Amino acid sequence: MIKTALFGDIEIDESYKINFISPILGFEEEKEFVLIRNDNDSPFYWLQSLNTPELVFLLADPFVFFPDYKPGLEIEGDVGVYVIVTIAEDFKLSTANLIAPIVIDANNKTAMQVVLEDSGYNTRHRLFNIGNPVVVG
Repeated sequence: MIKTALFGDIEIDESYKINFISPILGFEEEKEFVLIRNDNDSPFYWLQSLNTPELVFLLADPFVFFPDYKPGLEIEGDVGVYVIVTIAEDFKLSTANLIAPIVIDANNKTAMQVVLEDSGYNTRHRLFNIGNPVVVG
């Protein structure tokens, strides 16, 4: 049983625990997390700290929002690539950090944040391509 600020008390099987072998920047003391998905059809996930109930990151599958995203990582096996989302007051203006993806190996339950050098990506790519508003009428 773990305590969370967002989900309350939840039961987590030990096999779902993820250990960060290279921590999330700014959160070097946080090494144990669990990945929570509300809906199987959703591209969003919650990365909940097992030690700090208030610490949870919203992650997204970057390939859903950025089909041409090429992090340049050599990925083998059952490995997922996720990006941290910063939620804007107007959700349509929310952004994703494409320069520092979170890589999770589902087989050995390890993870790391990787900083992509000379990638051309940054920390604030808009999730939704919002152009000029359409005028109707």
